[in-house]
Amino acid sequence: MKIKLIVILSLISFSLFAQNSPYGAPPPPPEEGNMNDVWGERYFHFGLNFTPGIYWTVPNSSNNTANGASFGYGYGANLEFYFTRNYGLLTGIEVTDIDAKYINTTPMQGYYYDSIIKHNETVQYLQIPFELKLKTSPLGKMRFYGLVGLDFGFRLKATDDYTYTEYTNAVPPGFYFPPGNNVNISSQTDFFRVSLVIGGGVEYTLAGNTALQASLTYNNCFTNLNNTGSNAVNVKGVELMVGILF
Repeated sequence: MKIKLIVILSLISFSLFAQNSPYGAPPPPPEEGNMNDVWGERYFHFGLNFTPGIYWTVPNSSNNTANGASFGYGYGANLEFYFTRNYGLLTGIEVTDIDAKYINTTPMQGYYYDSIIKHNETVQYLQIPFELKLKTSPLGKMRFYGLVGLDFGFRLKATDDYTYTEYTNAVPPGFYFPPGNNVNISSQTDFFRVSLVIGGGVEYTLAGNTALQASLTYNNCFTNLNNTGSNAVNVKGVELMVGILF
């Protein structure tokens, strides 16, 4: 009888302690339609992405003119560190190929009076972004977000496909030289690239800590593509990123 009484009193005491404990019982698992609550409590996320883009040149020399838009792409991994539920720092590492099309014209005197080179350059960068990611509260399984920050790029390689023509006073008026294909121009391009990135996107929670994401950003580069004054051009673009976060 005494043993039964002790057991009953012990159970009652444990129940009262659990109810008044500052830790309490673990919270129940979220409902199936409310999985973004779990997502919102994570303060670190890792993701993979693919980023195609459309780029165009902005001449910084009177010798150059733009020659249309070009396609580029990048891929890599991104890391997100949140200092509040909705605001965080986005960084990571990406490999990006950026194309630049432009025409370089050099006036000449005497017999030759014009030299025209049409460039189609491709520069590959190792890019490290440092951007603020500002998210809304969950709207069902979706969150919208804004992005603003800087991208830092380090040249890996650079090539050029070009055609070279010299116009003369003779008849016929032009001399055409053999075109260059996949010519290494790393020594003629800047090693460092810095650009301002601004845009926005959306996340869609699949299950638990996994979400799809997509964003559209404007990439406004501050630095020249080439390191020679007569070939100075800048490259800007619009990029569409699609990826998955864990």
